[in-house]
Amino acid sequence: MKDIGIIFSILLLLITIQSTIYYLVIRRIKFIEWLFFNACAPSNLAYLIGFVVLLITNDLTIIYLGLLPMFFFGTLGMFVLPWKGMNIIPQVGHLIMTLNLGWLIIFTFKTNSFREAAIGLLLSIFIFSIFICMQQMYVKNHHEDFKQILLME
Repeated sequence: MKDIGIIFSILLLLITIQSTIYYLVIRRIKFIEWLFFNACAPSNLAYLIGFVVLLITNDLTIIYLGLLPMFFFGTLGMFVLPWKGMNIIPQVGHLIMTLNLGWLIIFTFKTNSFREAAIGLLLSIFIFSIFICMQQMYVKNHHEDFKQILLME
């Protein structure tokens, strides 16, 4: 079961690298813009750090830090961006994020890791609800920049 998680996590790492290169190298945006306009990347990094911790220590708690933001920006993001043109690339990323979340949920039930899930999800809510609020306010206040960076004009 961890083998599938490793494959999904590698795919997640690759799309995170791709989106980071797009924003920081190709579009040449500032770090703060990358952080808030590409909120999927920090969300994915939280999950990936947790996955590495899982592989090293066999503790699932940290992996759940990525659950809330990956669901918000990834799974729900599939309903925000259009499914055409260059937006297919981030949509594939959203699908990969959702696959990782699905794997995590199945793995939780197979390993009966409900205590770790509850603790990790509470930490995720505490940390990332603040991040999501800040991200939404930043995008709202810089909506024209966001549209231009995403080439949605």
